[in-house]
Amino acid sequence: MIYSRSRECAQRRNCSSNAGFTAIEILIVVVIISILAAIAIPSWLKFWANQQVIVARDELRSGIQQAQSAAIAHGHSWRFSLRETDNRIEWAVHANTTDWKDVKNWQALHPNLVLDPNDTTLAKKEGTYYVRFGFQGNVRYRLSTLTIDSRDGVAKNRCVVVSTLIGATRKGEEQLYPNRNGRYCY
Repeated sequence: MIYSRSRECAQRRNCSSNAGFTAIEILIVVVIISILAAIAIPSWLKFWANQQVIVARDELRSGIQQAQSAAIAHGHSWRFSLRETDNRIEWAVHANTTDWKDVKNWQALHPNLVLDPNDTTLAKKEGTYYVRFGFQGNVRYRLSTLTIDSRDGVAKNRCVVVSTLIGATRKGEEQLYPNRNGRYCY
């Protein structure tokens, strides 16, 4: 039965085939996939940039807390230092008596990150930002904020705020309106 139908179709050459896709069907599928990718890719890139900034902020806060703990443990002042070299942010924890030019344990953050100089209020000396803790873990000099952003500006700014003289830190993020100090990250 099947064989006779196939022979009839071959002889008349007018039987239609349901196998495969037409060029128009393939083109429509490609266009739909392209539209979905055009919508999804920017959202994914923004999500990824935000995640990088959040991870870096948490790492920097941990570094600040390490400096505070080291000051208490060693019984003298310690610093958390931060610098930008070769378009990368690097940070280190070291004794206050050590000149940061001699510090060897600098740790680099992701290269897509930058400091926001308008919203960073850490003390600064010779191009290096720092916060210093006394032997009891208290902040020496001043309270401050450290704000980071993605290099392309896609991510929301995130910050670490050293908010009390006893060295308490908190995480913050960019807000629509400035606080009473004119800062947007709090």
